[in-house]
Amino acid sequence: MAEGGAAPPAAAMRGKGVSSVIVIVVAVITFLAGLGVGSVFLGARAPPAKTILVVAVQAPFPPFADFNKTSGEFEGFEMDIVKLIAAELNLTPVYRQFSNFPALLAETGTGGVDMASASITITAARNATMDFSDTYYIADQGVLVQSSSTLVCPSNDCTNSPQTLKDSIIGVQQGTTSFIWVNSTVKPLMSDPANQIKVFAQVPEVLTALRQGVVDVVIMDLPVVTAYANAPSSGLKVVGKILTNELYGFAVANNDPQGLVPVINAVLSRIRASGDYDDLITKWFA
Repeated sequence: MAEGGAAPPAAAMRGKGVSSVIVIVVAVITFLAGLGVGSVFLGARAPPAKTILVVAVQAPFPPFADFNKTSGEFEGFEMDIVKLIAAELNLTPVYRQFSNFPALLAETGTGGVDMASASITITAARNATMDFSDTYYIADQGVLVQSSSTLVCPSNDCTNSPQTLKDSIIGVQQGTTSFIWVNSTVKPLMSDPANQIKVFAQVPEVLTALRQGVVDVVIMDLPVVTAYANAPSSGLKVVGKILTNELYGFAVANNDPQGLVPVINAVLSRIRASGDYDDLITKWFA
């Protein structure tokens, strides 16, 4: 065994071999970089793992979605289901509040949010610009007036008697199925529809208009007008329903690029089978 002095020839050769390999590797990396694949060897980082689920909402719209000022959180029937969906995806729900309903629909369809939970009725037109989950609620429309109003819907049902509303000033929310129903069914019967149909961007605005006498009637989803009428000292009442059998669905970007619909449907199926869905109905609609 050699002690000290110059390195043995074999060791020297190994050193030269390492140097040669380094030169070759650098050359290969340089060549591959020119082909656009050098980043594989240069330590390119994968994008960070997704941790949140961005959910478009429009509140207040009780009992489906509302904002609890005490807890500082969104709550409601839909919000409880969204939490279950987020848990299934191992994500934290983050809510993005929209003041304009058409803007919410447009942002959802183009992928500006991960999903929308806003009591969205599934229609052919909307289905062309976004994808929907299975139905999670079936709703009708309701007729809301001030408690002092003398307006009456025959048998508490205005479905087949739109003429009952033809002389009223009606408030509706922009871009909703309520707006569509009034324009297609009541507007042709009105003498001055340009002044008899008032369109508002947000639910609080249309309710304020009703309380202040700017409009005589508000047409909106039946569970929502019922919730507002039943609130303490509301000064409002529901005088009739309009049977529309609207199917609510959670919405995602067109063509579901994140593959969220199967996950949402699986959660809906599971809570229906377990009875948790019925418990939520009792919790929010009883």
